[in-house]
Amino acid sequence: MRAAIKKEIPNMLTLCNLLCGCASILCAFSSNLQGASLFIFLSAVFDFFDGMAARLLGVAGPLGVELDSLSDVVSFGAAPAFLAYQMVESQSVLPGYLSAAVLLMAAASAYRLAKFNVDKTQRGFFKGMPTPANALFWASLGMYWHKEGMVLDAWYLLGLSLLLSFLLVCNFRMFAFKGRDWSWKGKRMVYLYLLAVAALFCIFGFLGLAAGVLLYPCFSWLHFRFDRIVLPGSLANPDPSSWKKPADTGR
Repeated sequence: MRAAIKKEIPNMLTLCNLLCGCASILCAFSSNLQGASLFIFLSAVFDFFDGMAARLLGVAGPLGVELDSLSDVVSFGAAPAFLAYQMVESQSVLPGYLSAAVLLMAAASAYRLAKFNVDKTQRGFFKGMPTPANALFWASLGMYWHKEGMVLDAWYLLGLSLLLSFLLVCNFRMFAFKGRDWSWKGKRMVYLYLLAVAALFCIFGFLGLAAGVLLYPCFSWLHFRFDRIVLPGSLANPDPSSWKKPADTGR
């Protein structure tokens, strides 16, 4: 009995992630941008801890991976898409079909998650922007919008949604916040990126956090261009135990 309960703890955290995504969508439909954004942030917290709990309890398995991906489609795909749609539609500037184009992010997120699950080459890095990063961009923008009012024109929001949809499905390499090599030479740009995001957040609040997400691809390019990287499974790192994806979830 105790073993069965232990096995389900990570799955319960994953389902909390899913429920927070559903709550975010309901808030977006009610034009509650703050609530929609907060529930996305809360989804990210549950998404972080479900994988950690699975590893600590030693109960990671294929069911958890699939459940995590299905939950992420809602929390980091549909929820930010509806949040963005509400921000665009509230301005009554674009025709309805153009406003609905931001929902392509949900489709791009689903494709991104499915591709990650079947792509065995993503070891130590991501191909394309992880779905939580896209979701945190829109949640941060929603929080700032709630506090300060309209931030960007609907046309800019539409353009950003299309840009981020492309980044979700492209094969552009982005660093993962995982791995064993956390030396300065191997992670210089990662450390500089974290410092830049922290500085932007301290100065500009949630708007700075959203800007930090947009800097993620730039620093990723600098990381793979200038840092001394030892990817899992390479000749410089032949330990088979390190030949893993950056996370045991569907991100």
